[in-house]
Amino acid sequence: MLSINFQVLAGSLLGSLWLIRLVISRVRRRSINHLAGPPPGSWLVGNTAALISPKEIGDADFFWIKEYGTTLHVKHTFGEDSLWTADPKAIQYIFNTSGYNYLKPNRIGVEMLLGRGLVWAEGSQHARQRKIMNPAFSFTALRGFLPLFRQTAQRAVNKLKDDKFAGAENKVINIMPWLSLITLDAIGETAFGYQFDAVQKGNESKLAAAYENLMTDAFSNRSDISVAIEQIFERIPVWLVHLILRLPIGRFKRLCDYLRVAREVAQDIVDKQTALYMDGKEGSKDVMSILVRANLSQDPKSKLSAEEIIPQMTTLFLAGHDTTALTSTWAIHQLSRHPEFQQRIRDEIKATRAAARDRGDTELTVADLDSMKCLLAVMKETLRFHPIVPLLVREAARDDIIPLSIPQKTKTGEIITSVPISKGQHIELSLLAYNRLPEVWGPDADQWRPERFLEGTLAPETSLGVFANLATFSSGVRGCIGWRFAVLEMQAILIEMLENFEFSPPPGDVEIILGPAGFMTPMIKGAKEPKGELPVTMTAL
Repeated sequence: MLSINFQVLAGSLLGSLWLIRLVISRVRRRSINHLAGPPPGSWLVGNTAALISPKEIGDADFFWIKEYGTTLHVKHTFGEDSLWTADPKAIQYIFNTSGYNYLKPNRIGVEMLLGRGLVWAEGSQHARQRKIMNPAFSFTALRGFLPLFRQTAQRAVNKLKDDKFAGAENKVINIMPWLSLITLDAIGETAFGYQFDAVQKGNESKLAAAYENLMTDAFSNRSDISVAIEQIFERIPVWLVHLILRLPIGRFKRLCDYLRVAREVAQDIVDKQTALYMDGKEGSKDVMSILVRANLSQDPKSKLSAEEIIPQMTTLFLAGHDTTALTSTWAIHQLSRHPEFQQRIRDEIKATRAAARDRGDTELTVADLDSMKCLLAVMKETLRFHPIVPLLVREAARDDIIPLSIPQKTKTGEIITSVPISKGQHIELSLLAYNRLPEVWGPDADQWRPERFLEGTLAPETSLGVFANLATFSSGVRGCIGWRFAVLEMQAILIEMLENFEFSPPPGDVEIILGPAGFMTPMIKGAKEPKGELPVTMTAL
């Protein structure tokens, strides 16, 4: 008891010293007050709540773009000035040109959700971990994953037909959890050589049960006090944060319970796969084999400690399945409202399968999938319109000047094409707003229209992102390591779904909104309890 009281007292003292240093650093910092921006909101949360806990994702971003421009002065928590931008050149500069000079300030939140894996790591630690794991996501490795993606999707299709369509022509089904089960099985089999059996067992699968409604339970309906507490965690010693997180209350308990299960499953996989490796039965370039070899390596440049391996796995469990499931869900949502594209894709699948049979192949190859331009256009447009992570945050590690491609008018009427900033400047990068910029995507950027990727008219001045000039997978040294994995998995899932089912909106006046739950999550407007769901009318073909 005495020890705990001493820790709390010491934490309070360190926190007070940190606040004094923060005030001094703000006084010395270059001002961004000349930039236009929205009213500052309260001192406690500023404009932060409008971005991370709105009624619907994008409410603030889209309004700010129309009213004030693409690079703004907004208020963060506790009165801190923040630079908010959707400018293409600014985002490119921060992600690509100066990647490691812009750090992640909210690593405690990442640790709570994913552990200290690749998404959490910074600088040389991040570069080393990424170099070790890159071979697992090479084109050669991905080609071997395609049959497993196809098989997991086919299992779900068969179970859907057996469980839901016996004696019925069509049914209203919440497709979102089914897609989550597919992608969870897929990441287990392809990355770790492990059977989660999520499709067959549903929530009887321990890991699937831990993930059910995780993001809505943990990140929806956050109060201003909750938002402020999250930011306080970034401003106090890590050991004190860990002490607080052990308290069995609210969102903390939900996140701790989930992470405990994820770590237990990860450790079980490590034990089994290490034994196989020692017997000479491991895979070649799957993620688990690479992690096991890295753990056993004696070379510091290629070694991952036991403490590093588990977080890499828990990161991939969530980031490797939930984001792809959500994007596939949004694709089906849009296709259910655009039946003409469903039919175009089915015709494309039929023609591609016929061509494969003519050359003697029984299954489609990666090249076949990439030749299906209509399917790719639908996926690209869905990734543009529905970026699962709508906002990323960085903090400048040094004084800098951020260039702009879209000139901005300051409060005094001056037109500027760059913004000088100081070390420590908090920066919010709106991937959602960038993905909807008329300057990049045309005057109909606020409409879901896959034709834009088929017409050949997109010619952006600033190249950004790892795929189709989209910000959705981030960019630069911290760009999503698994983006090719996600694209290929989505292709396989959507092909199986569209060949076997026709999708249309559910009966009644059901409006789906961009739900704020950490990730952009489909939710029913006006629902009593916020949760991720997408009811669609499905007809078996």
